[in-house]
Amino acid sequence: MLGDAPSIRVMIADDHEFVRLGLRSVLEEAGLDVIGECKDGVEAVQNATRLKPDVLLLDLRMPEMGGVEACKLIHASAPDIRIVVLTSFSDDDEVFGALSAGAVAYLMKDISPDALVRTVKGVAAGQTVLDAAIAQRVLDGPRPATTADLELLSPREHEVLQLMAQGLTNRQIAARLWISEPTVKTHVSHILAKLEQPDRTQAIVHAMRHGLVAPPGKSTEPPPA
Repeated sequence: MLGDAPSIRVMIADDHEFVRLGLRSVLEEAGLDVIGECKDGVEAVQNATRLKPDVLLLDLRMPEMGGVEACKLIHASAPDIRIVVLTSFSDDDEVFGALSAGAVAYLMKDISPDALVRTVKGVAAGQTVLDAAIAQRVLDGPRPATTADLELLSPREHEVLQLMAQGLTNRQIAARLWISEPTVKTHVSHILAKLEQPDRTQAIVHAMRHGLVAPPGKSTEPPPA
């Protein structure tokens, strides 16, 4: 039908077949297109590079290759793939490792099906989503020294950064602040440069850990599109 948005292409990487089947059922019932399943990290890297999904649901503890290493390799070879970590574990090394490796969302497996679907749709549209418990872990974690001068951020850049931390896309930020989307992109570029961070996820984590922005609320749901 003309005008219909293309379906979001999702790949699932988890070493438990039961989990993969459950995720596939939830996603397909919501109209998303599950294009592949992987049972270990090596398969995840190979299939992600070959199939180029829009969103990859990635478990962290898998045989052959762990999720953090797989995330790093996938992000390096196909940075447009939006990687969502979906796991039962929230160890500091895994949280910070996955976020540093390029994940744009980190969720616990007790997330509701509806919230999972909203998250997949949200990250496909450019949002960044952290489970509330993970956001708190970020705040409680070590605060490494930085050469960035946080005072260099302008009031408008502070506003944009706070909305980024809430998970809004550039388009949503533009609508909220009544500015153009290209202007938002310019602000985001300046924020990344001033905070010396490689991408918006790392900028959000950095800003949260240094008290520059408030953490997201208790809900795991991304903002409405």
